[in-house]
Amino acid sequence: MESSLNPQQKQAAEAPAKPLLIVAGAGTGKTRTLTSRLVFLIDSGLPPESILAITFTNKAAREMLDRVEGNIRGLRTKPYIGTFHSFGARILRAEAKHLNRTPDFIIFDEQDSFDLIKKIMKGMNFSPKEQKPSEFRHFVSAVKNGIALAEEAAPPGVGPATAKEFYERYEDGLAEHNAFDFDDLLQKLVWLFEERPEILEKYRERFRHILVDEYQDLNNVQYALLRLLSGSGGALSVVGDAAQTIYTWRGSNIKIFLNFEKDWPGAQVVLLGENYRSTPNIIAAASDVLLDERMLSKNLKYKLWTENPEGEPVMLLETANEEEEAEWMADKIGEMAPGKSAAILYRTNAQSRALEQSLLRRGIPYRVFGGLRFYERREIKDILAGLRYALNQKDAISRERLEKTILKTRFRRFAESLSEGRDKNPLKLIKLFLESTDYLLYIERTMTDPADRRENIAELIRFASEFKTLPPFLEQIALLQSADNLNKQKNENGVVLSTIHLAKGLEFDSVYVAGIKEGLLPHARSFYDEDALEEERRLLYVAMTRAKKKLVLSFYDIPSRFLSSLPEEGMIYENLNSSPARPLSDEERCISID
Repeated sequence: MESSLNPQQKQAAEAPAKPLLIVAGAGTGKTRTLTSRLVFLIDSGLPPESILAITFTNKAAREMLDRVEGNIRGLRTKPYIGTFHSFGARILRAEAKHLNRTPDFIIFDEQDSFDLIKKIMKGMNFSPKEQKPSEFRHFVSAVKNGIALAEEAAPPGVGPATAKEFYERYEDGLAEHNAFDFDDLLQKLVWLFEERPEILEKYRERFRHILVDEYQDLNNVQYALLRLLSGSGGALSVVGDAAQTIYTWRGSNIKIFLNFEKDWPGAQVVLLGENYRSTPNIIAAASDVLLDERMLSKNLKYKLWTENPEGEPVMLLETANEEEEAEWMADKIGEMAPGKSAAILYRTNAQSRALEQSLLRRGIPYRVFGGLRFYERREIKDILAGLRYALNQKDAISRERLEKTILKTRFRRFAESLSEGRDKNPLKLIKLFLESTDYLLYIERTMTDPADRRENIAELIRFASEFKTLPPFLEQIALLQSADNLNKQKNENGVVLSTIHLAKGLEFDSVYVAGIKEGLLPHARSFYDEDALEEERRLLYVAMTRAKKKLVLSFYDIPSRFLSSLPEEGMIYENLNSSPARPLSDEERCISID
């Protein structure tokens, strides 16, 4: 076991073999503590192969296994360490015959599931203009993740009986393909354990202790699986933090974390509050943004603190718009000393456009973490192909792309509308493309994340509004794409651009949080739901606690209501606007829900 554990980490690692909840604040060494717990169990005589450690990412699983192997030399057998879904796939392959599958079943990805849904919709005579495949995909996933019953989660305009029939056809379609979808890897495993007690008992005997990372992110199906596997004895050690609950939109149920002591009477709770990542100024600012968690019992509350040097003040930056924000951030990153890590975090993917362009203009290497660069996104490439064809109707490459992606009939409607002598204003041409091809309906019917794609299109439209004619607009994008190709060849280890959701679990020397404004963070979709608003608040907290040494919080337009909670001490304010600075407490500029 690691010798560098602090008293609370050591207490958690060496706790008796009974239910254990480790409440670990941001940067408090939760992975090290959970790994030390695993090593302690092995040192205490528990066979490694009888331990199941569940993580939420493959990266976390690899890190945990590396640490275990580094602490215990000559392991003959190993604990099973992996994600929920990899564990589910492994058991389902061993027990496939009980689920009308063979062990070589395939796993449908998001697009495979989407294609099956469209096929079933067509067979049931649904109108593509009235019912959207993306809503049926959400419906199926909601049922499989235990969010609602099939009759209760029906898509808009679909009756309970019809929704149930659709779900049954979808399940039959998977079986016909000898396939499971991603959600099945857990849902079908829970069903198997509930229906076949002898199979459940076999795996209970095999896995005598279970460890779980990111316990606050569990959904109902993952919870059901743990309850079944751990049995009444509750040989279970989990780690989590209610303050970092940011995935309820995909089924995470915070009540699972809050009810741990109720679910496992006699459970031990250990609080980890010493932060090893950030400076006191960063911790103070982040803690003030995160309002007192009224939902937490006294046993689950901790105070985040650190012995790290005070460091530089947290900066609050006000700019005129997203372009000025991006330019300022790119300049500061360009001045960074070599070898330092930096990230720009944002709420929505569409925000990356201005940031990418500012970095490219300066030749600063960057990578978009877990996603595509703005001009590589399918909907952006489709629209730009339309604009290039509008400018040059001999462009066979753009024509072929559109005939293939949006089909010849849609493309012909767009091409015919061009022959009417339209001007070459990029904004008008984008509108013409969207309307003549029914492109927004097209992405609803054919793509899995239409809301994000609409936001990307809105950002392209906003950028196009800066140009009066098409050639300069396309030329600017071509130059950026050329610089982007050089950027990729030069260095893939540059500044990281990421949504806040994807950055959870990462850390950087410097963090710039962009667009902390009303409508973005909190997102407009959360305005009328108090629980969703508080999740947006936690999202900002997660972004801030990714920073080790330097933190910049930036906004334009109406500042986020969350910024009014920032402390006065340990902060500096910079205003790039020509207008005089006004305090965030000014009611005319800042909305507050406190």
